[in-house]
Amino acid sequence: MVKVLYVSYNGLLEPILPSQTIPYLSGLARKGYEFLLFTFEKKEGLRKTGRAGLKRLSGELKSLGIEWHHLTYHKSPRLLATLYDLCAGAFCCLHLIVSHKVKIVHVRGITPGSIVLILAKFLDIKILFDMRGLLAEEIAAGGGWKEGGAAFRLVKKAEKGLLKRADAVSVLTHKHLEFNRRLDIFKDREVPMDVIPCCVDLEKFNYDAAMASAFRKKLAISEGAFILMYQGKIGSFYFMDEMVDFFKSMLAAKKESVFSIITNDPIEPVMMRSSGIGIAKENIIPVHGIGFESMPNYIEIADTGIFFINPRNKLGSSPIKMGEFLASGVPVIINPGVGDTEEIVRENKVGVVVRDFTIASYKAALDELFKLKTEGDALRKRCRETARRYLSLGDGINRYADLYQKLSGDFQ
Repeated sequence: MVKVLYVSYNGLLEPILPSQTIPYLSGLARKGYEFLLFTFEKKEGLRKTGRAGLKRLSGELKSLGIEWHHLTYHKSPRLLATLYDLCAGAFCCLHLIVSHKVKIVHVRGITPGSIVLILAKFLDIKILFDMRGLLAEEIAAGGGWKEGGAAFRLVKKAEKGLLKRADAVSVLTHKHLEFNRRLDIFKDREVPMDVIPCCVDLEKFNYDAAMASAFRKKLAISEGAFILMYQGKIGSFYFMDEMVDFFKSMLAAKKESVFSIITNDPIEPVMMRSSGIGIAKENIIPVHGIGFESMPNYIEIADTGIFFINPRNKLGSSPIKMGEFLASGVPVIINPGVGDTEEIVRENKVGVVVRDFTIASYKAALDELFKLKTEGDALRKRCRETARRYLSLGDGINRYADLYQKLSGDFQ
């Protein structure tokens, strides 16, 4: 068996890895790869999970063919904390690679890639660089960094170094693939490269009318209520105020509408915005503390999902929520300019694209949405089929397997 070290700066105890790493690794393990998973975990997650929970989770992963190792993530002071994590991570990865005779290192993004880039200078390993978008540009667009500043330049330098050294590259969108292929780095160097978006498990996320109805009753939402749903973070990348404004236009068209917001972030700014524009408190349904395993039950009750994302420098972005909504038979309301989402939605008629954040655009989008919703089960089936065609977990696993096969050919 070829041993693979998967390195992520995101923690396993956060929502993203259970959705966007473990399903892939367990699928690849069934194809004959043996995994070491190395993550950085936040103190609060470790404390909340406890020793017994961590031991149980490690055992569950072991049964899937994944051996989990982790260090504690350090947050501040930001630069020094990150440098400390990189140094500690380098020593741990070196030990894992040497002691387990690892042949392939799969890095999820630039930060863990920087660790492996140092080790690759004196270790015989193959590197799969899983880009996950244009990190420096996206953080700058969200207001986290100054574009062209020291942190921005440092990350771009690491990105360039990884692209030069990587033996294979995966990206989230076709637009990012085209962008990469135009880079000077690849003019005289042929590297296996593929598009593997944020996929969804179609067996886990689906639609069952009876279960959806029962779950509505559990949440005390009437059968006649039209549910607009957002799930995910509330922050600089997401246009939450504009989503609330859209909901106000929806309420004007459908009085019995509610906006369900599933998040682990503070909801107070959303409630203040809603109150400030005349939306009653009972029309906003905040949901906190939902784990990944419970998410399908909530999403399938939605009539439509919404996510407005800052489109600046988002050509490499693939929103996880897109696949989860569509697989649940739920059409989406989006803004343009985010990865491949607009093309998928328009070409497959599985939602609407709000051209700009104006009342006129909101009304036009709502007219289009309500017309789509009259298709009933036909629309649900089309959403599911679109998720299957573009965002299927099985397809994502096979694409990673193809890249792994190209990398492991020298070892077999």
